[in-house]
Amino acid sequence: MSTPAPSSASSHSPRPRVALIGISGYGSIYLAIVRAARDRGELDLVAAVVINPDEEHANEKELASHGCRIFRDYEAMLRDLAGQIDLCLIPTGIQWHARMTIAALKSGACVLVEKPLAGSLEETEQIRAAERETGRWVAVGFQDIYCPVNRWLKEQLLAGVIGQLTSVRFLGLWPRSSSYFARNHWAGRLVADGAPVKDSLLNNAFAHFVNLGLYFLGSTPDGSATVTVDSAELLRAHPIETFDTSVVQARTAEGARFWVGASHTTQRTLEPVLRLFGSRGSITWRHGEDVLVEPDGIPAERRKIPDIDQARQRMFDLVLARLRDPSVSICDTALAQAHTRFIEGVHAAAAGLPVPASRIEWATGASDERRWPVVHGLEEALERAFDTGSTLAEAGFTVTSPQS
Repeated sequence: MSTPAPSSASSHSPRPRVALIGISGYGSIYLAIVRAARDRGELDLVAAVVINPDEEHANEKELASHGCRIFRDYEAMLRDLAGQIDLCLIPTGIQWHARMTIAALKSGACVLVEKPLAGSLEETEQIRAAERETGRWVAVGFQDIYCPVNRWLKEQLLAGVIGQLTSVRFLGLWPRSSSYFARNHWAGRLVADGAPVKDSLLNNAFAHFVNLGLYFLGSTPDGSATVTVDSAELLRAHPIETFDTSVVQARTAEGARFWVGASHTTQRTLEPVLRLFGSRGSITWRHGEDVLVEPDGIPAERRKIPDIDQARQRMFDLVLARLRDPSVSICDTALAQAHTRFIEGVHAAAAGLPVPASRIEWATGASDERRWPVVHGLEEALERAFDTGSTLAEAGFTVTSPQS
């Protein structure tokens, strides 16, 4: 297939020409952002793929009224509009990320694809090869990477504000009901629609924070660390293929430790926390709240972290700016690939271990679909392990031990 020559968004139109694949589910968030930008005159929404017209009749009608062409198939859209799209937005299931991104690149568009970049390391390599072949670029929807406060914190780390970074620990507890895993056909699956998914709490709900930890461990301003997974304790209380609780221990080539703990099967919610330890101080990063930098011997500094809506808007603004200015920093494929490499390391280290029914109490929601499993003793063990950087077993928890 011949590829149109690269061009800036301004060479054909004063506004970038944007296409959107999918407007339902998570796609509705992208739709709201792009629609608001359209109404402000910042872009032209030239095409959208809508596969469920009966459910999206009102949105489809509104989009068409603004000159947006509606397609039922992404391949037809990219074929018909080859060379006429500057930016293609892809907020779809993980299993579609690689094939849609590569097709969009080859049609002449740059891409913003939702996290993770793809379902396997092999697919991320294929995407990066397509970038080189076409001269286009891909931005990945890890919105925290686009936030100025996180960029500032990375600069502080590289400047040695807490000395040599020795470890990063992440913990997040987000209970998820049965309906969460029933929301689509690929949730909690290893493979779907003929492509890898590896959908888990580390590759989906908490992927942002895993990726952020890898970014903070990276040795360059725009780079992430490559880590080796030493151990992985993976549990599943929901009837899924992957896992809904994890404690993973990894390390960089330089010896810095990366500890990742997360669960969908606790009684209470704990918003994601990152603790960074250095040879001369520490840092605490709290999702949606603030980051506290505490170097040894000098006053601490606290900065506010934007909320998720602000972070998403910042991401979208920077991606649009990148169309005209190649120096604008985005979460590129090299950075996002480190997350996929970590996920593959986790799956290579262990398989999800089912939690015995005797260890589970189902918390009551508004309906059966809203119930969620609570694993006895898990929440407390995760917090102990987080405090010490230990395994769950070292914190006194195993799924077969009656006293855990």
